[in-house]
Amino acid sequence: MAEQGIPTTADQFGYRMGTARRLPTWSEIVAYYERLAAASDRVELEVLGESTQGRPYIAVHISAPENLADRDQLRDRLAQLWDTRETASADVEQLVEEGRVTAFLLCSQHSSEIGACVMSLELAYELATKDDPETLEILENVVTVIVPNHNPDGHDMEVEWYMRWLDSEYEGQPMPWLYHEFVGHDNNRDWFMLTQPETRHYVELHNREHPQMVFDMHQMYRDGARFMVPPFIDPLDPNQDPIIQQGFADLGTYIAARMTAEDLAGVATNIIFDNYSPSLAYGNYHGSVDLLSEAASVKLATPVAVKKKEFSKERGFDPATRTWNHPMPWEGGEWTLEQIVEYDGVAALAFLEHAARNRRQWLRNYYRVNNRIVTTEKGPRAYIIPEEQRDPVTAHELLETLHLGAVEIERATAEFTADDVRYPAGTRIIRVNQPAGRYAKTLLEVQAYPDLRQYPGGPPAPPYDITGHTLGLQMGVRVIEVKRPVEAKTEVITPELPSGRVAGSGHNGYLVSCATNASFIAMNRLLKAGFVVHRTAETIDAFDMPAGSFVVLRRGDPRQMLAEIAATTGIDAVGIDGHIDVATLTQQLPRVGIYASWQANIDEGWVRWILDQYGFEYSVLHDADVKQGNLHDKYDALILPQQTPKSIHEGLPEKNKYDEKYPPEFTGGLGEVGAAALREFVEMGGTLIALDQAGDYAKDHLYLPVRNVVEKAKRDEFYCPGSLLRLIVDTHHPLGFGLQRDEVATFVRSPVYELIGSDAGVVAARYAANNPRLSGWILGEEKLAGKPAVIEVPVRRGRVILIGFRAQFRAQARGTYRVFFNAIARSTQTPSRVRL
Repeated sequence: MAEQGIPTTADQFGYRMGTARRLPTWSEIVAYYERLAAASDRVELEVLGESTQGRPYIAVHISAPENLADRDQLRDRLAQLWDTRETASADVEQLVEEGRVTAFLLCSQHSSEIGACVMSLELAYELATKDDPETLEILENVVTVIVPNHNPDGHDMEVEWYMRWLDSEYEGQPMPWLYHEFVGHDNNRDWFMLTQPETRHYVELHNREHPQMVFDMHQMYRDGARFMVPPFIDPLDPNQDPIIQQGFADLGTYIAARMTAEDLAGVATNIIFDNYSPSLAYGNYHGSVDLLSEAASVKLATPVAVKKKEFSKERGFDPATRTWNHPMPWEGGEWTLEQIVEYDGVAALAFLEHAARNRRQWLRNYYRVNNRIVTTEKGPRAYIIPEEQRDPVTAHELLETLHLGAVEIERATAEFTADDVRYPAGTRIIRVNQPAGRYAKTLLEVQAYPDLRQYPGGPPAPPYDITGHTLGLQMGVRVIEVKRPVEAKTEVITPELPSGRVAGSGHNGYLVSCATNASFIAMNRLLKAGFVVHRTAETIDAFDMPAGSFVVLRRGDPRQMLAEIAATTGIDAVGIDGHIDVATLTQQLPRVGIYASWQANIDEGWVRWILDQYGFEYSVLHDADVKQGNLHDKYDALILPQQTPKSIHEGLPEKNKYDEKYPPEFTGGLGEVGAAALREFVEMGGTLIALDQAGDYAKDHLYLPVRNVVEKAKRDEFYCPGSLLRLIVDTHHPLGFGLQRDEVATFVRSPVYELIGSDAGVVAARYAANNPRLSGWILGEEKLAGKPAVIEVPVRRGRVILIGFRAQFRAQARGTYRVFFNAIARSTQTPSRVRL
């Protein structure tokens, strides 16, 4: 029955959330929240924007009516506790007394982890209707902000896929494509690059509301613990304030104790998950305790049976064993969506209870965390980003990324000196003494990841994510750490795209430097418009143009299009008003195909997103498309995104490890038929581009004279699970066009190549022979020192290009985008000469 005219979920949907084999669509969820907000003065619904595919991205605000009516004042109080530079210490206690905790529930970032999303509907109803002392205490002291689903598009994809196979032998099997159009599971690795609209909506909400605590609710594998909450295992990022790190333990232990008291078995703390990488959470660097939970999964909404003897041991945790951090093991049996909803619901209420009962503590600690960073005298004082950059457009993108993350950026209005070095006016300064200073520092400093072992003298303990993420290095932007306080005349700025321009009359054509990523936008637009484009095979010193720069001939008048491109991208074009005589490569528009496995490959999604940003047109090829053959008639370049050779060749198995079947049309991989089609494509003149581990597939199935020297290395011999390494580039090779001699490669358990024979191929880039590690951690670096990282291997009329690292990793590694783009452009280049 509805209470006070407020509908229950059963009233609205015809079933309670968690009912087996029943799931609402996203539009149905939004409709329920709209009805709840219309019926209750405790609830407000806000549409923050649209998802990638145009669905509403919503936040639901729940509190006592008087708190919602006083929301602007509450936000202002929190803003003063966030930015303490203008907050008098004498005013803090009044702000604490009059303030209310803002607590976020971030539900179901990953759309296959649907339990928290549907739980939020039940929780919202309870908060809207109940009048017991515990609920009233939460409403009085806390403003609860629920993001019911961080990926509305994926929610509908998952529900549609699930309903398609309901009551069949394939019911509940994972969807064989990404549940976000581009980034899939990596939507919770986007918390500092902020590339996707959903991430930006959430971050704008966070920056406006200044929450003290965030509960990020996930699901994990089905045969481990029933529920995990922090404290996290080591390592934690040292840039997180100790109060926040103690908050993980305080809040997580409280939730675990509350759940155990409710007789919910299998709740564990301090297992599996570390909290080192800032890609995992935004709040921990913005004053919030950003807590993770992981519930055991089911087959979306279909129950599973898990026998105790089938429990999976992960990273030293045994779900069958009683320990201090797992005091009441689950004994096995049936596990259902209803139980996930129950576990998540108890955890969410415990989270809010802790906020309500410790309101003053949360607000005081929020002030203390934020005041520490603006007053600290420890560590570096600032980071300087010179105005003069090789790729000023990518430098702007770095500044914009920081700005979106609430980092304050200053521009020097006069010359100044920092650490005994003079810098001109226009230099950008990012001080650590600002509210988002920890965020800026963790993104800009060099990481020194600790050498952690599974046991003394044992193999390395694997990190949960990567170990080095220094953005200046990844993006190819010059960033300088300053040790002493910076005294300079400055102004606070919002980053603006550099002003591109077209110089000269262009009587004989135009030149565009290839030193910027954005130059490939120009290449693609000009070629699509029918203009004649060449790339120089040598430097043109008179114009300060590196090898590989674009020559746009004056056949037709490209000036107007170049002016439009310059205005929208920030690149420059220079008119050729005199004569030039230069060896070139005539560039045609590449016909590009991207292989997409039915194993929902995240890297394939990132490849598509990045190529979209730069105007590359492409087709997506699944297994059957490749096996059909005749690929050279349709494509010049085929891309194998990062993926293991086994998953490319074998694909989805007929059954998973639980003996559950997949629909046969999605099983099997490329197999030998697909491999033969790729061999034919290359032998007839095509270019196959294999990224990272996909290069081992190309090596094995196209019979390349290449070996991976770490392919069989044990983890205690060689291990590099996500570090930034120095790369030495041949800048006159077409794959090295536009790069500097020394660049940075993102290496994530990647291959290390060696050519078999002196004429087996051409090396376009190598790892540095000495001290290759720049940020992160590596064991056995001597195994890659001086070894090839980018290779072009000729195969009859075509070629295979092996890029042995993550050249476009998560849209972070923008400093090596050009390696990838050059590889695509290489597929349609022919030697030529331009004489003007």
